[in-house]
Amino acid sequence: MNENSAWFKVVSRDFENSEIGDIYGTETNLIGRKIAYSASELKDLRTRSGYRLIFKVSAVKKGEAETELDSLVLSREQVGRLVRHRSSKMDIVVPVVIDGKNYAVKLMCAINKAENKYKKAVREETTTFIKEEAKDVKLKDFIIGALTNSIQNKLHKKLSKIYPTRVAEIRAIVPIN
Repeated sequence: MNENSAWFKVVSRDFENSEIGDIYGTETNLIGRKIAYSASELKDLRTRSGYRLIFKVSAVKKGEAETELDSLVLSREQVGRLVRHRSSKMDIVVPVVIDGKNYAVKLMCAINKAENKYKKAVREETTTFIKEEAKDVKLKDFIIGALTNSIQNKLHKKLSKIYPTRVAEIRAIVPIN
């Protein structure tokens, strides 16, 4: 074992320096490492279960590893629960720019069996809506909108006017390298 290795407390800059766990390593090898944190454990924020926030270590100071918000991921099990018998699952990936970085917003829409023209219309409306929602917004605010289900509710209402949708869910918001 390396003598400089130690446990560091991990804090999040984006959520009022709240502690999100501990990590083992040296000051030099911690930079860039990613840590998953259950979104349901966030203070003062009611979220649905199944979402994980991914934080990336950006700095190490005085026994603390500071992180910044990197991405949001919905668990595979939750996605499986959303799709029902006799429905089609549509995966839609929308590239957006948030805070000057490129991100991919991955959505899942479950609709009743439909013709391709309706599926195409749903995809186009979803892409337009997500690009509009992501314009001039910070990553934290966009992710909190997804966690509190406000973005999905607005999208579901828009899509239901085109074709009856069972669910519209954000599966992931991940950086594009």
